[in-house]
Amino acid sequence: MIVFHRLEEVPRSQQGTVVAVGNFDGIHLGHRALLESVVQRASESRLTPALLTFFPHPVEVLRPGVPFHRLTTASEKLTLLEKLGIELILVAPFDARLSAMEPAEFFETFIVKGMGARAVHVGFNFHFGKGRAGDTAAMEVFCKNWGVSLQVQPPVEVDGVRCSSSAVREALTVGDLIQSSHLLGRPYSVTGQVVKGEGRGRKLGFPTANLRLPAEKLLPKTGVYLTRATWQRQEFKAVANLGLRPTFQTPQTLAPVLEVHFLDFNASLYDEFVEIEFLQRIRDEQKFESVDALKTQIAKDVAWARDYQLS
Repeated sequence: MIVFHRLEEVPRSQQGTVVAVGNFDGIHLGHRALLESVVQRASESRLTPALLTFFPHPVEVLRPGVPFHRLTTASEKLTLLEKLGIELILVAPFDARLSAMEPAEFFETFIVKGMGARAVHVGFNFHFGKGRAGDTAAMEVFCKNWGVSLQVQPPVEVDGVRCSSSAVREALTVGDLIQSSHLLGRPYSVTGQVVKGEGRGRKLGFPTANLRLPAEKLLPKTGVYLTRATWQRQEFKAVANLGLRPTFQTPQTLAPVLEVHFLDFNASLYDEFVEIEFLQRIRDEQKFESVDALKTQIAKDVAWARDYQLS
């Protein structure tokens, strides 16, 4: 997979792509259906499956005062896209100039001349250009004028719920991992670097890996979770506490911390990167009246996790 970060980097010799256009935050099942159609069309037409996406997310530029956290970091998104078969990606810088482009200029500059598109695939609710003035109807007109074919991906629903990044966010915010997993087609995950903690877990008899998480990443609702940890292609069942550690700290002064206890594995992972998949929510985080009460509850959480059969 080849990734470009500026329009000028894309070789002018690059012609003949089937290109998807959009933000694709999360790569949920709706995104996957669209991207799979791109790969299939490209294979049938002997063209290159490509993607035009943007960084930072337009919301961060157009609404700078509104907090925004991504479902997928830049590196996570690229990994997922490569697995789906996308071969060429332009991550265009989304800035004031791009946001002010009229739809016609955007289409000609990026899609026709920049990406060398022979076919364009977009979602049913796709908008582009200044003030989001362009929609799928406008895209159809531009494609016809330039001799480019267009495919509009209809909405994808799972159990009556429309797949969208917003729906995934809502599910994670309330700790509904079943819903988020159904919409994503996979468990929600985070990847972080293991850093030194305060050693409390080890003193309690349940050593934990403390993960430094990307600041831009959306975290699920605080609580205790059954997770799957992946380190150097090895998978381990684990129990994770995502929260403010109220038994020991003042919650109002802290950001959430992710502490992960690996079942049947105990080795130093300092500075290593570990992926954590959130599988089941065990309980809310709570403040215990004593360290012994906390220790007893952790033992119950670990026993429950050990008995749980992963699919």
